[in-house]
Amino acid sequence: MHIRRHISWWPSVMYWIDAAPLREVAGRNHQGETVRWDELFADMEAQLAQAEQRSVELEAAETARAELSRLTLAERLSAHRNRMVRLLPAHGDVLEGELTDIGAGWAVIRERHFQHLVPLHSVVWWEGLHRKFEIINERAVLRKLGMGHVLRALAASRAHVRVLLVDPSARGDLEGTLDAVGHDFFDLALHPDDQFRRRAAVKAVRTVPFGSVALISSPDTA
Repeated sequence: MHIRRHISWWPSVMYWIDAAPLREVAGRNHQGETVRWDELFADMEAQLAQAEQRSVELEAAETARAELSRLTLAERLSAHRNRMVRLLPAHGDVLEGELTDIGAGWAVIRERHFQHLVPLHSVVWWEGLHRKFEIINERAVLRKLGMGHVLRALAASRAHVRVLLVDPSARGDLEGTLDAVGHDFFDLALHPDDQFRRRAAVKAVRTVPFGSVALISSPDTA
């Protein structure tokens, strides 16, 4: 037994069709070719699915752009801790090594038998940073540890350091031992790297602002 059912495409037009399964119903397109309605519906569903997918992708891309606009360099670097990176300091050669630590305005790179403390402001470019990041809470310890904390640790260890300055006109690098570290400067006792910091070995004591530093290197004792 067949039941008659009506389908309205426009309010003013009514068509009556047989209520047999729709996949058995066919029509003709404007070119006179036979078109199966189930194929039309499948095509419509596919187009809707594609539209929904594009909408999701656009929304995801917009969210990623919004997150990226708030991202700091420290957060970008934090996601690459313990990975190999390359960078060019404001003065000196390209460094390639493991990013071991990151703090407020500084990073530590381990290269062969040396560790390099790199102020972020002195880096011309970074290489090897993939499209990922790590949101750092405002109260995180990482945000509070400035370069002064690292330099005070070096001063306490009495490690011999080599200081590369941003200004390329500076006459050579500075080598010696950190005597004292202030809020935005440090005192460096200059002496040869094959001698300990003794009064007789010290040639001079120079006060260096943090902003003048391109790189501070020391032997890696690990």
